[in-house]
Amino acid sequence: LQFLYFIDRCKGVMNIVVMACVVWGWTLRERPWMDASLPIDQRVDALLPKLSVEELAAQVRALDATDPDTLIQQYANTSVGTSTLFLPQDINRVQDAMMNHSRWGIPVIFQFESLHSGGFWATVFPMPLSLGATWNTSLLTTVYDIIGNQTRRAGARIGFAPVINLFPDPRYGRFQEAFSPDPALTALYTRVAVLGLQGSITGNATTYLPPNKVISLAKHYAGYGGGAGGLNCGGLHASEREVRDVYLKPWRAFAKYGGRGAMPSHQTVFGVPMHANPYMVNEIFRKELGFGEGLTISDCNDIGTLVDYRVAYNRSDAAARALNGGVDQDLQCGDETYTFENIQAALDAGSLQLETLQTAVRHVLTAKFAVGLFDNPYETPYNDTDPAPYRAVSREAAEQSSVLLKNDGVLPLANPNWEKTAVVGWLATDDAYYALTGPYSSLGATIETYYNTTFRGLGARYSEGAHPEQPANVTMINEAVSLAQASDQTILIVGDSLNTCGEWIDRSDLNVPGGQLALLEAMVAAEVKNIIMVVVSGRPMTFGTNNTLLDGVSAMLWVGRPGEAASSALLNILTGAVNPSGKLQAPWVKTVGHIWSGAAPFQQEVVGKWVYYQKSTPDPDGRVYDSYVFDDNGVADPLFHFGFGLSYTTFAVGNMKVLPYNAQAQTVTVMYDVTNTGTRAGAEVTQVYLIDPIGSPVVRPWKRLAQFSKEYLAPGAATTVSVVLGFDDIALTSLDMKSMVIARGQYTVRVGTSAHDDQLAGYFVVY
Repeated sequence: LQFLYFIDRCKGVMNIVVMACVVWGWTLRERPWMDASLPIDQRVDALLPKLSVEELAAQVRALDATDPDTLIQQYANTSVGTSTLFLPQDINRVQDAMMNHSRWGIPVIFQFESLHSGGFWATVFPMPLSLGATWNTSLLTTVYDIIGNQTRRAGARIGFAPVINLFPDPRYGRFQEAFSPDPALTALYTRVAVLGLQGSITGNATTYLPPNKVISLAKHYAGYGGGAGGLNCGGLHASEREVRDVYLKPWRAFAKYGGRGAMPSHQTVFGVPMHANPYMVNEIFRKELGFGEGLTISDCNDIGTLVDYRVAYNRSDAAARALNGGVDQDLQCGDETYTFENIQAALDAGSLQLETLQTAVRHVLTAKFAVGLFDNPYETPYNDTDPAPYRAVSREAAEQSSVLLKNDGVLPLANPNWEKTAVVGWLATDDAYYALTGPYSSLGATIETYYNTTFRGLGARYSEGAHPEQPANVTMINEAVSLAQASDQTILIVGDSLNTCGEWIDRSDLNVPGGQLALLEAMVAAEVKNIIMVVVSGRPMTFGTNNTLLDGVSAMLWVGRPGEAASSALLNILTGAVNPSGKLQAPWVKTVGHIWSGAAPFQQEVVGKWVYYQKSTPDPDGRVYDSYVFDDNGVADPLFHFGFGLSYTTFAVGNMKVLPYNAQAQTVTVMYDVTNTGTRAGAEVTQVYLIDPIGSPVVRPWKRLAQFSKEYLAPGAATTVSVVLGFDDIALTSLDMKSMVIARGQYTVRVGTSAHDDQLAGYFVVY
């Protein structure tokens, strides 16, 4: 009887299995796009023709949603393209509604701003500008690998990252969101960021991604932040050659290493809004750069802005122009343009063809299939969002991104008497959370501790002194100066709050804001000894007339937006537990009048006069110029040069050798020795610059960064560095602007520790 009962139960189980197989077989026959064994393009081909215009219109909508119930109520019947991130349990409710109530069971793809963190309560790393100061691609690979993993674990399948804009004007409020204004340095960081976010797969958009990774959708294509005056959304007034050689260089790297999409930029390029610019998007982005089926998502409400530009007559016309211009999805932040009504009206008017709309949806569906959304749309709730190993990486990134700009010998602090140490500045307080973590950081993240808490815990005394958003308060300043005068050393923390440097917060000058400049003036006037100035900022800064106040400062350390481990990283550097190794990823000008005057290497052109780092070099007529730009205070050389940064030890670079150009591989190898000549272990960043051949038919930058290397050396240790310059490092746009080429002639190679200190020189010849 037991045997017969067992057989009967088995029959029941078998019937269930058989029924499941029958149902799944029917599903795959009727809905072949659900077959995960098929290539992505075949799955898209199977689903796309079935969608009605209303369903197509729903897929080109990207929602800035805040309420899952509202999303379900509005889109359960049609599904929708993209949404901002919810908690996993809410994502599952949304997906359940989309899969079971819409005709074709199309899930929603969720996105997150993954600039320097991923998801709710996740690890907050330093902002991209700070990461750019590490000059460490290995570290950034680890950082973006973690960000990719955490973004995916949170439930997002698209990360709006990396930001690979070049922001040449430091008055621009979003300066802190990008790695560097230098195209080569940004391109080198772009490679590791996209590989970290997406994994090692470099195929095109129709390749399946690893299950723990996200689509890297970079921002903002292209030339964003390059407008005059450092104004957000200012049009890019640049020649096509400059656009290609400068602003598109990081995008070529993004394409080469598998980046899968882009957010078009807010502004105009060649006088045409980027959200209705078929030449820049359809021709250059998709065809020339090779993004093909990659996804494009508008920035907030920018398709509707076409009406404000007076390019479009109305919202329907704007929708048609944007879709014709290659923008697949409309990110709707309360302003809707890609609605069914607007799209249907454009189809009826003939300004939009059905095939164009279907092409946009093809890109949306390709992304959804690539991240496995149809195969597993549901998410698993998680707990440990900021584990200790990730926090350790964040701290290392904060340490390596700190740049020592001045040191009269006061640092590192050797056995300091903390009770005789003053800590001054609003940025040391608990109110400075976003000043340390920056915008677009993880929602709900926890900072380990604040500067004030850390140093007061050691016995130091605190005074606010001044606020970056408020005018000088004499009483507060006097209290801070009195405390500093009674101390052995003063840690003066100044810089930007999130309300003095951020999106839509562009400035007309670079002086340290609020009452902080008056605070610094008072301390210097009072001859406070051993001022250690820590600058928390998302942009370069200046310090009053001629920056002479810096003469009264014993040490100066830029920490940028250091992330959640800000306090422990600073303590480690000040006490010498960590030797600073950061280098400036952008030059610091002496005054706003010097912006665009040639402070950055890629901005330099030799046109009859010599630029700042060619001082006292005679021209062919024997004339000598200190600089092309003069003012009442002298020449326009930077306050701090690109690539500059001090250490607690010293280094020597020598014995440079440039091997012959390898024509077959289109590479050249540069070799040189780096020696730690000091008494402490430390790291040195050596930078390789190129000077293009004489006789080039177009004007090239006087010199440009090509590659770099970062070496960690014990005291007295030496190493031979071998840097390979490849095609991407050497080539520039051809005369006809149809291809990238390596010009013939003799190239000069210079190696040093900054754009100014590049004393080693060699050459190679391309025949």
